[in-house]
Amino acid sequence: MATNDNGGFGGGEAHDIEFAFGHKRPKGRRLTLGKNGAKAQAWRTVTKAPEVMVRVSGGGKNLQHVKAHFDYISRNGKLDMVNDQGERISGKDQVADLFDSWDMDLSKGQGTNRQAFNVVLSMPAGTDPEKVLAAAQGFARETLYGKHQYAMVLHTQESDPHKDAPAHPHVHLIIKAEGYDGKRLHIRKATLQTWRESFAEQLRDRGIEANATPRVVRGVTKKAKTPAIYHLEKRGESKVRAEKLNEAKTELNAGTQEMKPWERAILNRRNKTLREMLQAAKQYEGEGDIALATAIRQHAADLPKPETERHQLKKEIVEKVTRIRTQSKEAEQAHQVEKGTDKDR
Repeated sequence: MATNDNGGFGGGEAHDIEFAFGHKRPKGRRLTLGKNGAKAQAWRTVTKAPEVMVRVSGGGKNLQHVKAHFDYISRNGKLDMVNDQGERISGKDQVADLFDSWDMDLSKGQGTNRQAFNVVLSMPAGTDPEKVLAAAQGFARETLYGKHQYAMVLHTQESDPHKDAPAHPHVHLIIKAEGYDGKRLHIRKATLQTWRESFAEQLRDRGIEANATPRVVRGVTKKAKTPAIYHLEKRGESKVRAEKLNEAKTELNAGTQEMKPWERAILNRRNKTLREMLQAAKQYEGEGDIALATAIRQHAADLPKPETERHQLKKEIVEKVTRIRTQSKEAEQAHQVEKGTDKDR
């Protein structure tokens, strides 16, 4: 598959790119970047400060599903929940009482619309768990308080009774979709990015270095897998992956080099974003901050080449075939040596 040797990447997310380098404050952002704050943001980006993660992991479409998630994240009452009033909810009975207080049976669209959103906020392993929880509470209070009911649970490897508990501390946040005013919550891509920025700021307020750069600024081109797909692939049970592998094999055998429309779009975004990065570097250079301008240019040059899942699968197939051929050749050579040895005897 054709690739682009240019470093960096770009896209229609120009405001996000400018924000990541302190170059411009995007319209509607809560964060107020003064001159020093803008440069601090830029340095966090080029020095690759730990990235926060905020993702929607699903959401129930009826009250039974929502109650099941209450039980799941609280591990059936073994882990404390924290409600939107900051109160600790302990034990299975209190968790059930909290769920009942949400009056999920009165929400509209039962069985059709999501009645609640399941959101995960996390930081890398080694981050202070209690500060992660406090930051999640600060984020939720600022974003949701007085609008939607919500509750959260902190999961750590030490406290979570699950046998495969991950090492990184994370908070499961469940949000009632229907607000106090009857309006429903809609979570879009831009919403998640704004939430990431707010969560990162809450962490920094508590002394934890954290950043929330958009995927394009980090050079990430492959879409993140949903938890369901990830676990299916881990068990080798994903039909989607099997179909993609077969498609990749067919294209390799046919010698197909034509780029897919989305791959061409990725390259176009990468080139546009690279221009935005260099524009930010030029501006800082003009202000006399040579060190920051140099760091931004180096950040752009160090970005990985854009790679889609289709490209990665093709590489895996080629590497596997090469490995099998090498092993076969080595086995044949060993066999010939053995035959020669037998003749000498």
